[in-house]
Amino acid sequence: MAINLAKQASDKVAERFKLDSVTEGLFSNRYNWTGVASVQVYSIDNLPLQNYDPTETSGSRFGALTELGDTTQEMTVTDDKSFNGAIDKRNNTSQLMIKSASSVLKRQTDEVIIPYVDKYRLSKLAEGAGIVDAITSAPTKSTILETLMASGAKMSNKNVPKSGRVIFIGETEAVKLKLADQVVGVDAVGQKTIVNGVCGTVDGAQVRIVPDGYMPTGVEFMIVRKGSACAPKKIETYRILEEHPDIDGHVVQGRFLHDCFVLDAMADGILAATIITSANGGGYAYERVISPSGNPYTSGWYLKTSSGFFACASTETTVDATKTYYKRLS
Repeated sequence: MAINLAKQASDKVAERFKLDSVTEGLFSNRYNWTGVASVQVYSIDNLPLQNYDPTETSGSRFGALTELGDTTQEMTVTDDKSFNGAIDKRNNTSQLMIKSASSVLKRQTDEVIIPYVDKYRLSKLAEGAGIVDAITSAPTKSTILETLMASGAKMSNKNVPKSGRVIFIGETEAVKLKLADQVVGVDAVGQKTIVNGVCGTVDGAQVRIVPDGYMPTGVEFMIVRKGSACAPKKIETYRILEEHPDIDGHVVQGRFLHDCFVLDAMADGILAATIITSANGGGYAYERVISPSGNPYTSGWYLKTSSGFFACASTETTVDATKTYYKRLS
């Protein structure tokens, strides 16, 4: 005779771990996408300095008159995501009503939407970084602080303010930072000052330690100056339909239209460090060419591939709008 053991279910749901957003508060709010699909941003060119000539009598003593130019960047929001889920009344009443529509919506936000948006933003920041630091090997606990500071110096040399900088680094690399030779041996207060999750600082930059899976492929760390990018949220729709014509129960729906753009005029405010061998152009930093024009070959520009940076070939005589060009920094 079969013996059927009694079963009892708990109405307490085992919740998964979740993280707050690691990218909120990083972006510029100067631009408004309300009512439009795209925003065009103007950047004003600088005027060349000339020698003032007090002896000039037939023309301007200030030098040749130059029309003030400008460049434009058009940003179109395109990443449009949604979800659509049903909570059938029969199933829910047979499961101790554990699928509360409001809790399902919150869980979807915490466990799916926030991580997705963070990863998307970090990938766009890396893609549009104005400076790529091509380090030749992964930092160790003996070199990681120097590597971070050297990368920060490359940003400072491009006149990026030190204030408002944030370092994004994966959990595995952050272990080296916590065990850095320069950190071990200092007092407890000093250790907290150098690294303490999102509260710590390195060379004045706030450190945000993120799961390894959040970091873009091939990027060891990033340094981002706040306000160098914008992350518009054009549509955010989250709703619970209690009287849906197709099911007896609740329907949970959501949609968010968003994007992330690096501002060309402030691209040097974002540095991405990636490992590239010396044979493939490693050991240098490269700056993205904004609004490229002219001859890429004679300009000495480089193209970035999955394996490294390579000088433009002699056949590369005109700008290809589908390519991103870089120039090597000294």
